[in-house]
Amino acid sequence: MSTRTAIDSHDVAFERERGVVAVEVTRQVCHAVIDVGDGDDRPTRILNTFQTLATAHVPVFLIKLHRTAVTLGLAGLDAERAEAAIASGGMQVRLRCDLALIVVRASSMRDLSGIMSQIADALFVVGAHMLATGDSHSTVQCIIEDDRANAVAQELATVFGLEPSGIVQRPLPEAPKS
Repeated sequence: MSTRTAIDSHDVAFERERGVVAVEVTRQVCHAVIDVGDGDDRPTRILNTFQTLATAHVPVFLIKLHRTAVTLGLAGLDAERAEAAIASGGMQVRLRCDLALIVVRASSMRDLSGIMSQIADALFVVGAHMLATGDSHSTVQCIIEDDRANAVAQELATVFGLEPSGIVQRPLPEAPKS
């Protein structure tokens, strides 16, 4: 006789769970466009941008490197400190702070077909604009206008068949005090 105990089906549900499991909404988000120019010293200016933000204790996310700019997301609470730090480094920044971060979470995005088009369609249906996107093995993230966040979350919950409890409001972590 085996000493192993039987495993109830609910104990292994996580292994079978497929598809979108949650839509997370984080408010008071900013999107920054930092002009780094082009030319041979562009990599140095990009590095200086991140060193300046790190020194000012400004956490960032959704970082994208473009030909003449770096774009990124940050908490609205850090916007003034980020703007001052970037300006002190001699760079120009454009900030938009009336935004929210929407995160669509699944156990494995690789197993889902057409997820980005479903998200884009849901944003279109409620009239939201996508300012930035990112993805990982288990999430797709979008920065959108804050005033559309509730409608987007509801539409995504409908599209992916989530219960209301599948919509989660998340605060952005605060930066450490210097």
